Amino acid sequence: MRRLYWVAVLVGIVTTVVAVGAGAAGGKLKCFVGSPATCTVNTGTAGSATLDTTDGGYAGVYYNGSKAPGASLASVDYSFDYRCQPSNVETVTCVGGGAPRWSIPIDSTGDGKTDGYAFIDAANCGYTGVVSTTAANCAVFYGSGSWANWDAFATANPTYRIGNDLPFVISDVQTANPVTLYDVTVTK
Repeated sequence: MRRLYWVAVLVGIVTTVVAVGAGAAGGKLKCFVGSPATCTVNTGTAGSATLDTTDGGYAGVYYNGSKAPGASLASVDYSFDYRCQPSNVETVTCVGGGAPRWSIPIDSTGDGKTDGYAFIDAANCGYTGVVSTTAANCAVFYGSGSWANWDAFATANPTYRIGNDLPFVISDVQTANPVTLYDVTVTK
Protein backbone atom coordinates (compact mmCIF):
# COMPACT_ATOMS: atom_id res chain seq x y z
CA MET A 1 0.00 0.00 0.00
CA ARG A 2 2.82 2.40 0.88
CA ARG A 3 4.53 1.67 -2.46
CA LEU A 4 1.29 2.42 -4.33
CA TYR A 5 1.07 5.75 -2.47
CA TRP A 6 4.57 6.77 -3.57
CA VAL A 7 3.87 5.74 -7.17
CA ALA A 8 0.75 7.93 -7.11
CA VAL A 9 2.76 10.86 -5.66
CA LEU A 10 5.48 10.40 -8.31
CA VAL A 11 2.92 10.28 -11.13
CA GLY A 12 1.34 13.48 -9.76
CA ILE A 13 4.71 15.25 -9.66
CA VAL A 14 5.65 14.14 -13.18
CA THR A 15 2.25 15.20 -14.51
CA THR A 16 2.64 18.63 -12.89
CA VAL A 17 6.15 19.10 -14.28
CA VAL A 18 5.06 18.06 -17.76
CA ALA A 19 2.06 20.42 -17.66
CA VAL A 20 4.14 23.36 -16.46
CA GLY A 21 6.91 22.55 -18.93
CA ALA A 22 4.49 22.38 -21.85
CA GLY A 23 2.95 25.75 -20.95
CA ALA A 24 6.33 27.31 -20.40
CA ALA A 25 7.69 25.93 -23.65
CA GLY A 26 4.70 27.20 -25.51
CA GLY A 27 2.37 24.26 -26.00
CA LYS A 28 -0.12 24.89 -28.78
CA LEU A 29 -0.83 28.50 -29.71
CA LYS A 30 -4.57 29.19 -29.94
CA CYS A 31 -6.50 32.07 -31.52
CA PHE A 32 -9.52 34.05 -30.40
CA VAL A 33 -11.34 36.71 -32.45
CA GLY A 34 -14.16 39.20 -32.49
CA SER A 35 -15.55 39.77 -35.97
CA PRO A 36 -14.56 41.11 -38.44
CA ALA A 37 -10.96 40.53 -37.28
CA THR A 38 -9.14 37.29 -38.06
CA CYS A 39 -6.38 35.27 -36.45
CA THR A 40 -4.33 32.55 -38.12
CA VAL A 41 -1.79 30.33 -36.37
CA ASN A 42 1.07 30.07 -38.86
CA THR A 43 2.08 26.52 -39.68
CA GLY A 44 5.74 25.66 -39.82
CA THR A 45 6.72 28.45 -37.42
CA ALA A 46 6.27 27.61 -33.75
CA GLY A 47 4.79 30.40 -31.68
CA SER A 48 3.67 32.43 -34.70
CA ALA A 49 0.30 33.87 -35.68
CA THR A 50 -1.10 36.67 -37.83
CA LEU A 51 -3.71 39.01 -36.36
CA ASP A 52 -5.71 41.11 -38.81
CA THR A 53 -7.76 43.98 -37.34
CA THR A 54 -7.62 46.19 -40.43
CA ASP A 55 -11.42 46.10 -40.67
CA GLY A 56 -11.98 46.38 -36.89
CA GLY A 57 -12.78 43.86 -34.18
CA TYR A 58 -10.15 42.13 -32.07
CA ALA A 59 -7.84 39.16 -32.46
CA GLY A 60 -5.44 37.49 -30.10
CA VAL A 61 -3.53 34.40 -29.07
CA TYR A 62 -2.80 32.42 -25.92
CA TYR A 63 -1.24 29.13 -24.92
CA ASN A 64 -3.38 26.55 -23.21
CA GLY A 65 -1.71 25.72 -19.92
CA SER A 66 0.36 28.91 -19.73
CA LYS A 67 -1.10 29.96 -16.40
CA ALA A 68 1.34 30.58 -13.55
CA PRO A 69 -1.00 31.42 -10.66
CA GLY A 70 0.82 32.48 -7.54
CA ALA A 71 4.18 32.95 -9.25
CA SER A 72 6.11 36.05 -8.26
CA LEU A 73 6.32 38.73 -10.93
CA ALA A 74 10.10 38.32 -11.11
CA SER A 75 9.84 34.57 -11.81
CA VAL A 76 7.95 34.76 -15.13
CA ASP A 77 8.73 36.24 -18.53
CA TYR A 78 6.38 37.06 -21.40
CA SER A 79 7.56 38.07 -24.86
CA PHE A 80 6.78 38.20 -28.56
CA ASP A 81 8.39 39.64 -31.65
CA TYR A 82 6.20 41.25 -34.30
CA ARG A 83 6.32 42.61 -37.83
CA CYS A 84 3.73 44.51 -39.85
CA GLN A 85 2.51 42.90 -43.05
CA PRO A 86 3.05 42.75 -45.94
CA SER A 87 6.67 43.91 -45.59
CA ASN A 88 7.75 41.68 -42.70
CA VAL A 89 10.30 44.39 -41.80
CA GLU A 90 8.24 47.39 -40.75
CA THR A 91 7.05 47.73 -37.11
CA VAL A 92 4.71 50.77 -36.99
CA THR A 93 1.65 50.45 -39.28
CA CYS A 94 0.24 47.45 -37.38
CA VAL A 95 0.48 49.21 -33.99
CA GLY A 96 -2.10 51.49 -32.41
CA GLY A 97 -3.91 52.32 -29.20
CA GLY A 98 -1.88 49.96 -27.01
CA ALA A 99 -1.97 47.03 -29.43
CA PRO A 100 -0.58 44.52 -29.98
CA ARG A 101 0.08 43.92 -26.29
CA TRP A 102 0.58 41.35 -23.60
CA SER A 103 -2.28 41.21 -21.09
CA ILE A 104 -0.89 39.57 -17.96
CA PRO A 105 -3.20 38.58 -15.06
CA ILE A 106 -2.19 40.08 -11.70
CA ASP A 107 -3.23 39.09 -8.18
CA SER A 108 -2.62 42.24 -6.16
CA THR A 109 -4.56 41.20 -3.03
CA GLY A 110 -3.01 37.79 -2.30
CA ASP A 111 -6.24 35.81 -2.66
CA GLY A 112 -5.03 33.83 -5.70
CA LYS A 113 -7.53 35.47 -8.05
CA THR A 114 -6.94 37.92 -10.88
CA ASP A 115 -7.60 41.48 -9.73
CA GLY A 116 -6.62 43.14 -13.01
CA TYR A 117 -4.24 42.89 -15.95
CA ALA A 118 -0.82 44.41 -16.47
CA PHE A 119 -0.23 45.58 -20.05
CA ILE A 120 2.93 45.81 -22.14
CA ASP A 121 2.44 47.06 -25.70
CA ALA A 122 4.41 47.62 -28.90
CA ALA A 123 4.24 51.43 -28.91
CA ASN A 124 5.43 51.68 -25.31
CA CYS A 125 8.31 49.34 -26.15
CA GLY A 126 9.47 51.86 -28.76
CA TYR A 127 8.13 50.19 -31.93
CA THR A 128 11.21 47.95 -31.90
CA GLY A 129 9.51 44.75 -33.03
CA VAL A 130 9.90 43.21 -29.54
CA VAL A 131 7.43 43.28 -26.64
CA SER A 132 8.94 41.63 -23.57
CA THR A 133 9.00 41.70 -19.79
CA THR A 134 12.79 41.34 -20.07
CA ALA A 135 13.22 44.53 -22.13
CA ALA A 136 14.35 47.61 -20.20
CA ASN A 137 12.44 49.88 -22.61
CA CYS A 138 8.95 48.28 -22.26
CA ALA A 139 6.71 50.32 -19.99
CA VAL A 140 4.18 48.44 -17.86
CA PHE A 141 0.69 49.68 -17.09
CA TYR A 142 -1.46 48.34 -14.27
CA GLY A 143 -4.54 50.04 -12.87
CA SER A 144 -3.84 53.78 -12.84
CA GLY A 145 -0.06 53.31 -12.49
CA SER A 146 2.82 52.90 -14.89
CA TRP A 147 6.40 51.68 -14.49
CA ALA A 148 9.45 51.98 -16.74
CA ASN A 149 9.65 48.18 -17.22
CA TRP A 150 8.66 44.82 -15.72
CA ASP A 151 11.58 44.79 -13.25
CA ALA A 152 10.50 48.19 -11.89
CA PHE A 153 6.90 46.95 -11.64
CA ALA A 154 8.00 43.80 -9.76
CA THR A 155 10.27 45.78 -7.41
CA ALA A 156 7.56 48.34 -6.62
CA ASN A 157 5.00 45.59 -5.96
CA PRO A 158 6.82 42.73 -4.19
CA THR A 159 3.60 41.13 -2.87
CA TYR A 160 1.90 40.99 -6.27
CA ARG A 161 1.63 37.58 -7.92
CA ILE A 162 0.51 36.26 -11.28
CA GLY A 163 -3.28 35.80 -11.23
CA ASN A 164 -5.20 32.64 -12.01
CA ASP A 165 -6.33 33.58 -15.54
CA LEU A 166 -4.59 33.05 -18.88
CA PRO A 167 -2.16 35.66 -20.18
CA PHE A 168 -2.77 36.60 -23.81
CA VAL A 169 -1.57 38.78 -26.66
CA ILE A 170 -4.25 40.92 -28.29
CA SER A 171 -4.74 43.49 -31.01
CA ASP A 172 -8.04 45.24 -30.40
CA VAL A 173 -7.82 48.41 -32.47
CA GLN A 174 -8.19 48.96 -36.17
CA THR A 175 -4.72 49.14 -37.76
CA ALA A 176 -3.46 49.95 -41.24
CA ASN A 177 -1.87 46.50 -41.68
CA PRO A 178 -2.09 43.03 -40.10
CA VAL A 179 0.54 42.06 -37.53
CA THR A 180 2.46 38.80 -37.50
CA LEU A 181 3.65 37.64 -34.09
CA TYR A 182 6.75 35.46 -33.77
CA ASP A 183 8.26 33.63 -30.83
CA VAL A 184 5.28 34.18 -28.55
CA THR A 185 6.65 32.77 -25.28
CA VAL A 186 5.71 32.39 -21.66
CA THR A 187 8.58 31.28 -19.45
CA LYS A 188 8.12 30.25 -15.83
